[in-house]
Amino acid sequence: MLTADRGQLEQILVNLAVNARDAMPRGGILTIDTDRFEVDEEYVERHAELTIGTHVRLRVSDTGIGMTPEVMARAFQPFFTTKAVGDGSGLGLATVYGIVAQSGGSIRLYSEPGVGTTVTILLPASDATPRVPDATAGARVAGGGTILLVEDEVALREVTRRLLARNGYHVLVADDGAHAVQLAGEHPSAIDLLLTDVVMPRMGGKEVAERVAALRPGIGVLYMSGYAEPIITANGTLPPDVHLIPKPFSEPILAQAVAGAIGAVPPLLL
Repeated sequence: MLTADRGQLEQILVNLAVNARDAMPRGGILTIDTDRFEVDEEYVERHAELTIGTHVRLRVSDTGIGMTPEVMARAFQPFFTTKAVGDGSGLGLATVYGIVAQSGGSIRLYSEPGVGTTVTILLPASDATPRVPDATAGARVAGGGTILLVEDEVALREVTRRLLARNGYHVLVADDGAHAVQLAGEHPSAIDLLLTDVVMPRMGGKEVAERVAALRPGIGVLYMSGYAEPIITANGTLPPDVHLIPKPFSEPILAQAVAGAIGAVPPLLL
């Protein structure tokens, strides 16, 4: 059995699936499979980040264009992308790498131009008994209301939408700042919260918040970013003392931060 945060596991799968889709512009085959994998002493000697014991192997494979060795060597670097400007931020594989590393696992790329790509992830297995969710605790965090979500990264946008919907919110989805402002002006009823990425092409989160607030006075604002808060406040990208949730985030952290920003519970100090 694998012990993992559901939201982060969804982020891994959606990011890898989106990358596979983009690598197959004329169609192809996407395969996702899991298996049990025993890591022994010899394997640890070659992969020092792992520990001896049972792991869960997750593989995502495509029959797409594949990668050259030069591209593979940089694939996990933040902001590295082979896509056209505006088509990707270069954070998808970097986000996956970060989640896997935090979980004590490993990730490997196998790719050949014209053949396709396989991403293999090993995560430590657990013998713990599955925990039954506490419905009462969930009710204390989950709530109702409408959230305007602004995120330019396709995979994270979809995962975040799912997490919010699962926690009882109606979600308006915008893929950039201009779209968010349009939705804020056109939506016929109340919007309780703006949840926006900080760093986006053309219009950053700060400007999005200012323009949406002009249309929706009093709206709550929650920012999300892969950058550390001191960096984006020190350089003026964001003012200090804002609600900010770091990416990648887990479902409970997102749910509490959203509820705090709306006013249901005191805000988290993240």
